[in-house]
Amino acid sequence: MEKNNLQKEEEAFDRQVDERINHGFIPDLRRLRKVDWFYNNVWRDPEFVKIQLMPKVDFVLDIAKKRGGKVIELGCGHGYLTLELARNNLDVIGVDLSSKSIEIAEKFANENKFKDNFGSLTYKYDNILSMDLGKNIFDSIVFFGTLHHMPNVDTILSKANEALKKGGNLIVCEPVRDKFNIKSAEFAAIFRAILPTWEPYDKKLKGLDNRELWDKYVEQILNEYTYKDEHQQSPCDNLTSSEGTMVDTIKKYFEIKTIQYSDAIIDKLIGGLRGEDKYILAKFLRFLDEELIRKKILPPTSIRLHAIKK
Repeated sequence: MEKNNLQKEEEAFDRQVDERINHGFIPDLRRLRKVDWFYNNVWRDPEFVKIQLMPKVDFVLDIAKKRGGKVIELGCGHGYLTLELARNNLDVIGVDLSSKSIEIAEKFANENKFKDNFGSLTYKYDNILSMDLGKNIFDSIVFFGTLHHMPNVDTILSKANEALKKGGNLIVCEPVRDKFNIKSAEFAAIFRAILPTWEPYDKKLKGLDNRELWDKYVEQILNEYTYKDEHQQSPCDNLTSSEGTMVDTIKKYFEIKTIQYSDAIIDKLIGGLRGEDKYILAKFLRFLDEELIRKKILPPTSIRLHAIKK
């Protein structure tokens, strides 16, 4: 990753975490509260987090807890996952290139009141591509929404392989946004138009019965879901968005034990739900999303993967 891009990446995430914290977001899964500033984000409501995000978090926790020992999350952000890992009697290190994210992670770790069964937790402000991870150190290495920011996943996975103990866990939860296609966007557009969201119906449906405007609406949603143009999270977002690239490279160094798929369209719908029935709708939307994937009507756009060092 070029130095200039690295700096811009850090600046982008520094701004993002600053903005979120200033609007009341708490990066602690046991202290979450409603944050209305998130108009279409799962973090808007703890119930949405429980429905949409917690299955991914539990996937990581269950695997890491079973082996125990030392865990490192590479690209830990503001630390909600590392904090929860440490609360499960694990010795945890979180690394991120955003100094502001590390500052916030340390702040909320110091505020932790859930001391029972707490292992240990330290944070490092560093570039995971250039830092020395050591050899045969860790029982589990976690990538949670990080690999798709990597220009060369082979480089970082090779280092992860060296840093893991024999039989240690590689735990990956990543978006694979190249799977989201125009058919996916059409489904998402239909759901967003019909479901009660942050936009009143008289505004969001205006003109959508016109074919040209509908096609434009679908194209906008395609760009939103694939984080293109103004929807890009950071300069290095989506550098690796291919499931094939990730999985093939993981197979080069590790033995894959489990792959799970999720998120056909739900991730950009659930946080936008409004009204007194929003939780009922969110749970049903989760079910429909799983069925669309199971029946191969729509492709998944997230993977959960567990592999072990050979």
